[in-house]
Amino acid sequence: MKKRLIAVCFAFFIGLQMAQAYEFDSIKDKEQAVYHTEQKIWNRDGKADDSIILTKKTSSGTGGYSQYYYSDGKIAVPLSSNFEFLYNGRLITVNNADLEFNEIAYSHGIFMEKPLSVEDVQKIFPDAEIVKISQFKDGKIKIKKGWFKQKTLLLYNDTDLTFYKYSYSPDNIIKNPYVTGLITLKKRGKITFSHYGDKEDMLTIYVHN
Repeated sequence: MKKRLIAVCFAFFIGLQMAQAYEFDSIKDKEQAVYHTEQKIWNRDGKADDSIILTKKTSSGTGGYSQYYYSDGKIAVPLSSNFEFLYNGRLITVNNADLEFNEIAYSHGIFMEKPLSVEDVQKIFPDAEIVKISQFKDGKIKIKKGWFKQKTLLLYNDTDLTFYKYSYSPDNIIKNPYVTGLITLKKRGKITFSHYGDKEDMLTIYVHN
């Protein structure tokens, strides 16, 4: 009996570690992202002749939005995101204030943000259950989680609502430090997502087994 209890605790600990192990090839402030016009892919290698090298700079202020510049100092693309990462040759942008996901595309000599569909986002986060904001009814939604199992959710904003400075309560979930909408449920109960506890426009997630 004691050995079985130890095994269960060990399995739960391993599951907890795995849930927190989401890794991103992120572009940090002052780092470079390189677009290759012939292959139409993004990476960090700027040696090829077809390379367009962009350098990330985070804007000042509370928003801290990202901006990418050409080597001559001219801005290549202003973004609404504050987190970007490379994924399978693509440069993905995350707008945490609006829970939106885009990618930086290149067309006719111009860089621009292109919205990602739910299907695109699901491929990038295959282990997460995507929950659209439009699925909340009167700001509430019920989510089923298996007994003794954790469940990862990804909030996807398909509305015109914004979630600037929103946070979760209580602190019984695993929050991803880079993607605000990416959370892992540890146990059943009620989770609120709000602007400093303000009940107006608050989202409530009820987790049950």
